[in-house]
Amino acid sequence: MEGSPKRIVRTIHFKIIHFVLVLVACVVVLFVVLIPQRLRIRTAQDEYDSRVEELNQTKRTYAQERENLQFMRTDTYKIQQGMMKYGWHYQEDKIIIDDAEASETK
Repeated sequence: MEGSPKRIVRTIHFKIIHFVLVLVACVVVLFVVLIPQRLRIRTAQDEYDSRVEELNQTKRTYAQERENLQFMRTDTYKIQQGMMKYGWHYQEDKIIIDDAEASETK
């Protein structure tokens, strides 16, 4: 049995310098990688929120303009504009001049 090699047992000694090096490495990773990345994420999120708000405002404006256009296609709008511009209004498919304007032309 003398020919068999002896098993070498090594023990790991934890030294304070190893702890300090691991701690320094964690701090470096935190300040060099994680904090700037978090700031970029926050900036991108703010930009995204502002663009979403701008898009929603554009959608509201578009809906309002579409409603205005639909109203402008109605007879009510046409009568209103004719009354304002010419003093006319429609009654039974005839254009009738307002009494005030009729008296001015005489």
